[in-house]
Amino acid sequence: MIDLHCHSIASDGSYSPYELLKMAESLHITHLALTDHDTTLGVKELISFDTDVTCIPGIEVSASFKDSEVHIVGLFIDINNHELKALEEEVQVYRRIRNEKMLANLSKLVRKNLKIEDLLEDPNGQLGRPHVAKFLLKNNIVNTYQEAFELYLKDGAYLAVKKERVSVKRAISVIKQAGGLAILAHPSTLRLSDVELENLLIEYKLLGLDGMEVYSSHSPDDKKEVFLHLAKKLNLLVSCGSDFHGINGRVSSLGADIKELQDSDILNPMYEKLKVING
Repeated sequence: MIDLHCHSIASDGSYSPYELLKMAESLHITHLALTDHDTTLGVKELISFDTDVTCIPGIEVSASFKDSEVHIVGLFIDINNHELKALEEEVQVYRRIRNEKMLANLSKLVRKNLKIEDLLEDPNGQLGRPHVAKFLLKNNIVNTYQEAFELYLKDGAYLAVKKERVSVKRAISVIKQAGGLAILAHPSTLRLSDVELENLLIEYKLLGLDGMEVYSSHSPDDKKEVFLHLAKKLNLLVSCGSDFHGINGRVSSLGADIKELQDSDILNPMYEKLKVING
C-alpha cells in the first residue's frame, strides 16, 4: 500500500515525521510521501531515518482559486531547489501575516491575549485552522471539531482569515523546476461539476499539471470512477493520498480510503514521467 499525501507537525498534522514513519511501517505502507502545507521542513527529518519504507519528498502548495484556494501537491521534489526554497519563504510570510490576524481575532473571542505557543505543540510548526479548532474544543467553546469549523472556521467565518496565495501557474512551475510531479489534490473539495472539473484540468494541464488525486479520503465513492475516467481521458497521472493529519483531521489513519489500485498502477507511470522530466 502507498500513501502520497499526509501531514506532520511541520504544518498542521499532529504527529512528527518519525511517528508517521513508524505508523507507515506498522501498516505495511511501502511508499510514503510527506506533503506538509507550503513547507518541506518535515521532509528533511523523514528522509534522515533508516527504514524499508520508500520516503518520497513532497509538499502541498496552497494556490489561488476563485475566492478560495486549490491545493497542488508536489511529489519527488528536490527540497534543496532554489526556486522551491524561495516559494516556501514567500508563502511562510503570507501564513505569518494570516496567523497574526487569526490569533488576534481568537484572542478577542476568548477575551484573553493568546500567543501562538498556546495553540501549537511544536513551536516550530505552522498555525492552521485545525489547531484553532482543537483549541476551541479543548476550551469548551464548541462541542465538536466539526462545530468549530461550521461556526468559526469555514470560509467567511470570523476566524477564517484569508491569506495571500501564489498563482496555480507559479505553484506548478516551481514544483516542475524542483524536478517533481504536480498533482491536483482532492478534487472533490473544489465542489465543481464534472464538466467544470474537466475544463479546469485541461487549463491546469496546459500549465504543466501532471496528475490528480483520484483516490483520496475526500473522494466520495460515486466520484472515484469519474475522476479515474477524467485522468485517463486527459492522460493525467493517477495519484492517491489519505490527507492524514492525525488527531487534527477527519481521517483515522494513513492509507485510509486509497486501496483501490495496485501500487504499481500508480507508481510505475509516475516513475516513467519523472524520467521524462528529469532526463
